[in-house]
Amino acid sequence: MRQLPSYQNFVNEARLNEAKYQKINIFDVDDTLVVTDSKIKVTDNKTGKVYELTPKEFNEYEAKAHHDLDFSDFGDPDILKAGKIIDWVFNILKATMKKGKRVGIITARGDAQLIYDFLIHHGVDVNPKYIFAINDPKQNFTAKNIATRKQEAFQRLMDMGFNDFTFFDDDKENIRLAQELDKANPNIKLKTRLIKQKWIPKL
Repeated sequence: MRQLPSYQNFVNEARLNEAKYQKINIFDVDDTLVVTDSKIKVTDNKTGKVYELTPKEFNEYEAKAHHDLDFSDFGDPDILKAGKIIDWVFNILKATMKKGKRVGIITARGDAQLIYDFLIHHGVDVNPKYIFAINDPKQNFTAKNIATRKQEAFQRLMDMGFNDFTFFDDDKENIRLAQELDKANPNIKLKTRLIKQKWIPKL
């Protein structure tokens, strides 16, 4: 007669699975944790025209050789601190940390220290080694565009031993490339959460 596994066997198996999967929740910043007045300024060198893009508009922007991009707004700590927190996502981040679980940041911004200071300002102390500002020259990302650099950041986390991810981002292309990484690596688990524009508060 086949015996049912004991409670201790269930506990041992759960512990084995927990040891097998190293979990981390990953959050984008702009239009995921916070909405700000930051704009990307685009200068058309053919016409001399200058126009501004929101982070959402920039997600759909197609780069052109005769365009110069100015991201200086995203280096301004006052603009970031004046932004409106997207409470329900930020609460997930805080709850994750309160449970003693790891949190990471993968953002297109260019200053990891600025992001760390912003999180501290809001009472969240994320380990700096899990904060990836993919346009920060100090972090030496090599991929050409934002989505593939975010994919590169995931690879760095995998190299640290993480293999169970939940990823929050507002850009479909970033989500898609993260899912591609998941398909190419059968030993990792990935859940994605697309932050839709209708869920983002107005300033």
